[in-house]
Amino acid sequence: MKKFFTLFFIILFISACSKSDSQKQDNNSTSTQETNKNISQTIDKNTIFSFDINTLKPSCDNQSQIVCAINVTIKCTINPDFEECEKNKSNMPSFVFMQDESLQRPTSQSYKITKIKPLQDGSIEVYTQSTCNGNWFGLCNGNIIYVLQNKDDAWIVKDLYAVES
Repeated sequence: MKKFFTLFFIILFISACSKSDSQKQDNNSTSTQETNKNISQTIDKNTIFSFDINTLKPSCDNQSQIVCAINVTIKCTINPDFEECEKNKSNMPSFVFMQDESLQRPTSQSYKITKIKPLQDGSIEVYTQSTCNGNWFGLCNGNIIYVLQNKDDAWIVKDLYAVES
């Protein structure tokens, strides 16, 4: 009988722990959905953003910090000596600033946001469909994902990578 009560209490304890874990997951899921909704409301997914080396302008006239962070990364991809790049250098992947003729750095690039995915660590992945007139590690044509992190109440691009269609 002692073994039965011991087993019963162990099962009861495990089920109690499982419920609290599922409640935590539900709370995280709700908070992630709210974050995703707030982020998505500030970004128009039908807009195509285009940049050319001859018409790059400093600053960002878009209301979304996420779009502005991606835009400055693209401006620095096109021209790493652009005036905005030096002050943002520590907030972007270092390979954006690599100087080598073999990189086939683009002189123009366009993108459209297709999806925004919040991650559990508070960062987000912004999925884009991009086109450019260069190669640049294969990171400017096709499906490019920008990983953004919130630092000092501002979004910054911490990484980017390409995925196959």
